[in-house]
Amino acid sequence: MNKMYHVFSEGENVLFRENGDYVFFNNKFASSIYTFQLQALAETTMSTHFHSMLETADEKAVDDLILKLRKAYSLYYSAKYGYSIGDSFKVSKLEISGMESIVNELRYVMKNQVHHYVASYPFAYPYSSVSYVFIDSLIPPVFVDALNARISKICELNYRQKRRLVGLDEVPDNWLVLDNNMILPSSYINTARVRTFWNNNVKSFMFDINKNQTDARKEIIRADNLDIRIAGYSDIDVCRIIDDFSAQAGRKSFHFLNNHERNSIVRILKQKAVNEEQIRRCLWL
Repeated sequence: MNKMYHVFSEGENVLFRENGDYVFFNNKFASSIYTFQLQALAETTMSTHFHSMLETADEKAVDDLILKLRKAYSLYYSAKYGYSIGDSFKVSKLEISGMESIVNELRYVMKNQVHHYVASYPFAYPYSSVSYVFIDSLIPPVFVDALNARISKICELNYRQKRRLVGLDEVPDNWLVLDNNMILPSSYINTARVRTFWNNNVKSFMFDINKNQTDARKEIIRADNLDIRIAGYSDIDVCRIIDDFSAQAGRKSFHFLNNHERNSIVRILKQKAVNEEQIRRCLWL
């Protein structure tokens, strides 16, 4: 009998600093889902953590996925930024049962970008599967054509391109890849299964996903407050400023800045009106 699992990571520091980091993790998540024959129902990757909902009869497959994700991203981060993230990337699982709890958890995963005031509405965020659940009903044909122009199938890529996407992992030839090298969530998310929780009704889904709800701190999300909170720099913007500064200072990454350099970039960020909490998580202070 299948069970539902919320698989997620926890952390306060930014682990996904730029688009390539999100793409690598997205693709590793996708290929691991296929490797361990899991059903992925939802996934959203934030700058400091990720959330996903998985369905399977094999709990060990969930544990195997967790181990693979931790190892793969830890090695990737170490190679790129010259620093071992160690226990900074903790991944856990939580079994979810009962229809109401499952729907609430799916909603939470797909709206996490709103819960954390990163986007004003779920579909505005690119690193989430939420836009793909009813994509055929939501996107006008002219935009579908534009999207298709940016997409290739795995089977159309050469060996080198495939290695860059998924390493040595095997994935289906018909999976779709965007021109930024990200595997489309519609390739590996079981959207048909997700739709059933909203009775295959796109209007019900849209109402449920977009209505005001509580955020991660159980505070009510209100539109005016949300618009104010998301104004300013994104974490990617702040990390780009920090990483450019680090490169100019001759450092492999911000992890190797000395105290003087670290104080200098903090002053620069404060002059740009970046809030202290964002500075802290992007600089690992």
